[in-house]
Amino acid sequence: MKRIGETARLRDTLESADDRTAASGAVPVPPAEALTGEVWRKGARVTLPVRQLRPTQMTVGLYHVQSKMDVTLRHQGRKQIELLERHRIHVVIGPGPAFYVIDHHHWARAWYELGIESVPVVIKHNWSALPPDRFWLEMEARHLVHPYDQYGERQGLAALPHSLAEMRDDPYRSLEAFAQLAGGYDKVKQAYPDFRWADFFRRHIDGRLDTVPGFALALAHAVKLARSSKARGLPGHLDDREDGKTRGKAGGKAKLSSIGKDKGTKSSKSGGSGKSGKSDGKA
Repeated sequence: MKRIGETARLRDTLESADDRTAASGAVPVPPAEALTGEVWRKGARVTLPVRQLRPTQMTVGLYHVQSKMDVTLRHQGRKQIELLERHRIHVVIGPGPAFYVIDHHHWARAWYELGIESVPVVIKHNWSALPPDRFWLEMEARHLVHPYDQYGERQGLAALPHSLAEMRDDPYRSLEAFAQLAGGYDKVKQAYPDFRWADFFRRHIDGRLDTVPGFALALAHAVKLARSSKARGLPGHLDDREDGKTRGKAGGKAKLSSIGKDKGTKSSKSGGSGKSGKSDGKA
């Protein structure tokens, strides 16, 4: 993906966050050993070099990544720092040590594309002392790894990308993200609901998703399909909530105006000015 400009300003912004982390007791990552100590505990907040982050998924939706790049660039100064901290990358520390992203892959890839060298993370588990085979058993048991390729096919763990840059584009992941933002279905807290919707659209929608007209047509189809009986049973289907169809139609219009905006942006007093919006909230 071609990188957008203004990377120097973004790096300056992150350096301020790095300074605060260093002042709070963060230390450089020791090489090839288990990480111990308070700074690496579960729930600790630190900054890490983005190139050290390793994905636990094989794909991202690059249109969705681009939207997160745009959101990042629209925030300035303190608001930009707050945006980055609000979307801290969720990380599990594995043997090596290695830092595995388990949530916010799209934000992580977006910041990588923007040239941000260090990013804020929150440590969800520190399993750096586990042997590799035990580590991956734990990751799979807790549904923290999802090695499915851009065709929706399961691959071995060895096929996981070693860096954010190696993640492949799955346009159906972008399609499901924007369909949810457009009010096609509700966001829910389950293991990998976005992949289930992406695979559903993959089975039902053909066409060129690598062009703007093709993607626009597919998105219109996806929103309609998501609200249909064919999608019933998928996580977040509007029929699964009380008065789903009525509230879903109203919610769709509201969400369309907020695509690409972050929930941290405050509404203006006049309302409807286009300055307020909600985060897409997706990984």
